[in-house]
Amino acid sequence: MVAYNIVFAGETGVGKSSLINLLFDLEVSRTSNDILGITPGRKRFIAVQDSIVYRLWDTPGLNEGTEGSVSTCQAMKELGSLFKELESADGVHLLVFCFRFTKHLTAGLQRVYESVITSIHDIQVPIVAAATHADEMKQAPENWWNGTELQRKQEGLIFADYACVSTLEDEDYPPSPGRRGNAKSVMWQLIKGNTKPLLPCQSLPKEVNIILFGKTGVGKSSVVNLIAGRPVAEVSPDAEVCTMSSTEYRFVVGAHDFRVWDTAGLEEPAFGVNAYFEAILKALQLIRRVAAAGGVNLLLFCMPGRRVTRTAQSNYRLFYEMLCESKVPIGLVITNLEREKDMENWWMRNEKALYGFGIKSVGHACVTGLPYHPEKYALSRAAIYGLLTDCDQFGKYNMFLDDWFRRTVRNMGSLVTGGGLPKGEKLTQALVTRGGLKEDDARRLRRYLEEAERDDTCF
Repeated sequence: MVAYNIVFAGETGVGKSSLINLLFDLEVSRTSNDILGITPGRKRFIAVQDSIVYRLWDTPGLNEGTEGSVSTCQAMKELGSLFKELESADGVHLLVFCFRFTKHLTAGLQRVYESVITSIHDIQVPIVAAATHADEMKQAPENWWNGTELQRKQEGLIFADYACVSTLEDEDYPPSPGRRGNAKSVMWQLIKGNTKPLLPCQSLPKEVNIILFGKTGVGKSSVVNLIAGRPVAEVSPDAEVCTMSSTEYRFVVGAHDFRVWDTAGLEEPAFGVNAYFEAILKALQLIRRVAAAGGVNLLLFCMPGRRVTRTAQSNYRLFYEMLCESKVPIGLVITNLEREKDMENWWMRNEKALYGFGIKSVGHACVTGLPYHPEKYALSRAAIYGLLTDCDQFGKYNMFLDDWFRRTVRNMGSLVTGGGLPKGEKLTQALVTRGGLKEDDARRLRRYLEEAERDDTCF
């Protein structure tokens, strides 16, 4: 999905990472009191404000000196490379130039500013100033800013806007109730008020069609709510849902119009003929809906943060390989991770095992769907939006309806155990009465089912 790209740059140790943590009101980026800094390379963090997605980019500090882990030359190359990559994709929407408050602007600050300007290769982007350690100011921020205006002009330090903030907690010395909340609000106002627009005026939101699948009870409805940013799907963990049945949700988030089909996958590795019959009918309904919507952009596979089961493997095969011919990007959403101290650690421990089971993806999100874990819930929403932004460049997959359904029926036949389907006209009538199909549609579906059954007996 489309998102604002906000790049933080500046000298080492001025508080870039602390500013990013302030915007989240969580420690998402490691900070350091050491003059050598802590960010060796670019790092991306996803923030969501008023249903708008922001990618916040923390970059290596400049001017570390000979003892630093990243030289100024390396830091400039990293910053320049990031700008080129972003500009060739979604663009850079704002550069936040971070520096520590001093009573008078220094020659060192001017050198760092010039290094940043050199690094971004004349890419046109608004630049705002974020002066940290505002708690050390002895005058009102606007008086200090206005008092340095002439010096900034003389030295070529051009900014579209500014903010003076402290990243101290309210209880830090000297205690100041509401200080951190006010600083967070000021920073978000700075960002929102100066970013380049995402879309041309009056542009329609981009349609994103998603099939969300997984075993009943893994938390798919909670994932829908995470994406929507509000309750749109009823969370009912004890509900009994027919295999392959689906519920469609549609909502707009920022620049995107989402259509999400919450689909119940297989409950067992293989199922009997009655369940198969119902699953075929539900698959037909799903395919018709997706085809009518122009195709599918993304598959999201929900799995609980436990061991990989045969059912999980079968669901992966059914949707990714059989339904979409391995042509639709698939993302993994690992749910029920509220007990993990760091939810991302689950992925670090299990990535190789998933690959060994043949479960591959273009990205992942480790989440909890429980809002009463507010910090982890906020990080979960950021994680799911990060996954969606990574998959935004893919188009819709679609194909001729009859071919799509014929292939799906043939593939799903490999998952059947226990008996066969009714034959001939009995099958046609069953499709009419149990499936609610018109007679012509029922006869065509019967032909596909019989073809699939004959193919299976040939092997």
